[in-house]
Amino acid sequence: MRSRWARRWHADAQGVKPMWNKTYMHKHFLYGTTALATAGLIAGVAENAAAAERINIGVHGYFQQWVVGAKQDYDNNALSGAERSTNPVDEKHNSEICFVGETTLDNGISFGVNVQLEANTSGDQIDESYIFVQSDSLGQLFLGDLDNAAYLLHVTAPDGGVSLDSGDVINNEFYVNPGLTLFDRATGTTFLVFGDDDSGKVSYISPRFSGVQLGLSFIPQFEAGGDDNSSLKLNNGNSNNVNNGFAGGINYTEDFNGLGVQLSAGYLFGDTGADSVTGGNDNLNAYDFGAQFNYAGFSFGGAYNRGTGDDGFNTRYNSRSWIVGATYETGPYTVGVNYMKGEENPTSSSGKGHLDQAVLSGTYKLGPGVRLVGGAFWFDGENEDNSQKNDGWGGTVGFKLGF
Repeated sequence: MRSRWARRWHADAQGVKPMWNKTYMHKHFLYGTTALATAGLIAGVAENAAAAERINIGVHGYFQQWVVGAKQDYDNNALSGAERSTNPVDEKHNSEICFVGETTLDNGISFGVNVQLEANTSGDQIDESYIFVQSDSLGQLFLGDLDNAAYLLHVTAPDGGVSLDSGDVINNEFYVNPGLTLFDRATGTTFLVFGDDDSGKVSYISPRFSGVQLGLSFIPQFEAGGDDNSSLKLNNGNSNNVNNGFAGGINYTEDFNGLGVQLSAGYLFGDTGADSVTGGNDNLNAYDFGAQFNYAGFSFGGAYNRGTGDDGFNTRYNSRSWIVGATYETGPYTVGVNYMKGEENPTSSSGKGHLDQAVLSGTYKLGPGVRLVGGAFWFDGENEDNSQKNDGWGGTVGFKLGF
């Protein structure tokens, strides 16, 4: 899980090319003019495939190594002895090798594949694997295991090189998680996830018209990407209970005489099957908003995520989060500051969890695909039943390489 999430927000700072990374996918495909064909076009172009060049696979990716020092006050009342000791210094990593190939048919429509392999041993060794079909005028079609359309179109706060929003600090485990559900609720991210962990899906992203781009995904089952799974609906206390979901997003990008504007909104729905258990309407419903503005090297922005729902057994989605950030870039240097707050079960009177984080960070571009990053961070978190908590501060320095 660490490497699956950590790559998302800062592989763009490493020079990774578009289809091999989410953030570059935002900038190149979603903010650009490239687009993807609808499913109905596939049969029509198949007869022309013989005239096109066969798909040749290229190897790309990114590699990160970090040294992290942290002062943590971690308590776990569920274990003997509430206060637990932690190492003051640790080494972290996050790397991925992406196999990507594409061919363009005589009619201008491109077909391609993308397979993303973790460069370290991981529970989801291959987390994303999909086919893409695209053309400049018709849009983009994705078939396979990847993030949903609302996720891909989402805009969040800028950062100086060390990210908070489902990013470096959490995903590389700079500190011990105090029993919080960081991604299947909104606590650790403003992106719409909630169990859709690279689930198999069908997604369409439209071309951009007058700055506006739309996206829609159908998600048969919310699950981790990987092998095919049974189509049986699980509603027996297993965490894989969400079915027949969809996600929609809208993104607006424009430049007004040097002022760059990026806006987004997204919605995610999933049928939890809870009605038969609770007698109420407890399906998963979540939405997010984001905005970022850029002018003369300065950037600032933020995002918000809210989710509700209950599967009637062990999983609740009630949570919310928000983030703000600002950066300044000049030449090879970037500096930035971020603050993020996440809450689990935020409206409860009996107990709620929280995670507050802040980071001050910077980046120095040593050359193409080579960046030196570092920063100082602070955190304060506690789970819903107050059985675990952790607060403290730390610093990190690392390299982000793209190839």
